Amino acid sequence: MKKGEHHLLLVWLMLISLIGFALFLALKEKVLLLLYLGDSSKLSWVITLMFIIITIYCARRVWFISLEINNSEKVCALARRHDLSVQEDEIYLDGREKLPDCLLTRYLLDLFYRAQSAPAEADQAESNTLNANNKELIEVFEAKLKNPHNLGWFFTDIMIKLGLLGTIIGFVLMLGSVVNVTDFDVTTMQNILKEMSSGMGTALYTTFAGLTCSILTAAQFHLLDQAADELVDTTKHLTQVHILPRLT
Repeated sequence: MKKGEHHLLLVWLMLISLIGFALFLALKEKVLLLLYLGDSSKLSWVITLMFIIITIYCARRVWFISLEINNSEKVCALARRHDLSVQEDEIYLDGREKLPDCLLTRYLLDLFYRAQSAPAEADQAESNTLNANNKELIEVFEAKLKNPHNLGWFFTDIMIKLGLLGTIIGFVLMLGSVVNVTDFDVTTMQNILKEMSSGMGTALYTTFAGLTCSILTAAQFHLLDQAADELVDTTKHLTQVHILPRLT
């Protein structure tokens, strides 16, 4: 089934809307207040700030990939129906109209240049050379699409580790409350229990913040990676079925 225009953007907006609704409920029920006030290490604030930053970055990537998908669909439709030629570092349709500027168009331009520079000693040798060139260029094309997503997966890993670091800090605070205690009267026990509760709260809240934010970040970048893979598959199909046969 053909997906609609800006399908990736719409799916991402639905995910962000669900996250926003969950945050609204958490704020209304004062869960966020308990989270930030109960975290003595303040790592929950750091994790939240990281989540906001990486979500803004993800929004920019979603818009970019969504535009690339739309432009690539136009390029595929035009490339199937028209003859392509290179003039002045641009690809033209039937020598008149230029292809829309996008990563796929630049990839096709590189493929044309590699085909022109390939040796033409024999048809089989030329075909093998073009296939090898196409494989290398596809890898470069895929890297341009997916390498920027590594930052999102890095943030996902860091948020988990910050949550675990908060867990350790919380247990240290718990144990530190009883290390130097010599008298166990009622007042002392009350203070110890209060400090232990604070340490346990720090351990649990930072773990909760780290796991939640990392899961939500991973979900966003999984959508991006899926969309990038679909774009790469479309490019491979167009190249193998419609472009390379014209160049051999």
